[in-house]
Amino acid sequence: MNKATPIVLLVLVLIAAGASFGWFLISPGGAVSYQQGTYNSSQVIVLYANAQGWNYNSSNPNPTLNEKLHTLLEFKVIEQDGLPHTLTIAAGPNETTDTSNWIVNVPIPTTVGSVTWVNWSFANPGLYTYWCTVHPYTMVGKLYVNGTANSTSNESAVQFSVHDSSNFDVHYQNSVTYETADYNEQVR
Repeated sequence: MNKATPIVLLVLVLIAAGASFGWFLISPGGAVSYQQGTYNSSQVIVLYANAQGWNYNSSNPNPTLNEKLHTLLEFKVIEQDGLPHTLTIAAGPNETTDTSNWIVNVPIPTTVGSVTWVNWSFANPGLYTYWCTVHPYTMVGKLYVNGTANSTSNESAVQFSVHDSSNFDVHYQNSVTYETADYNEQVR
C-alpha cells in the first residue's frame, strides 16, 4: 500500500462527510419538505425592509397579502435602514422558531437600497406568515394563498431575473433560489 493512499482515503471521507453535513444544514429538519408549486402567472410583491416594520414608511406597513394559487410570487425586498434582516416564510398564522416549518429563509444585505429577489410558488393554499427573524415582533405580515384579491403590488414579474443590475450573487437555501442585486434606481 502506497503512503499516499491512506491520506487520499481520509481526504475523500472528510469531503463526503462535509458534503453530507452541508446537505443536512440546508435541508430544514429533514421531516418537512416544501415543494414549489406549478404556476401559470406571476406577481411582484415589493417589501421595504425596515426594523420598524415591512413597508414602515408607507400607508400600509406589514401588509396582508392575498395571492392566488399557481402564481409565482416574486418578492422584491429593498433594504431601507442598513440593519440585518431576513425574509422568512412559514406555513401557519405565526412566526416560528421551528426551522422545519420554514419554506423560505433568505438573508437581506445590509446595504441601504440593495434589492433581493426571492421567488416562490406555493403548492398548497392556506395561511402563511412572513417575517424577519431579527425583528420578529415588528416585521411580520400574513400571506393568504388562494385569496380572493390580488396583492397590493401592481408590477409584473419574470422568474428568477435580476432587474437593473449587472452585479449579483446567486444563493441557494432551503430549495429556494434567490438573487441579491445592487439597486441602482432611486428608492421610492
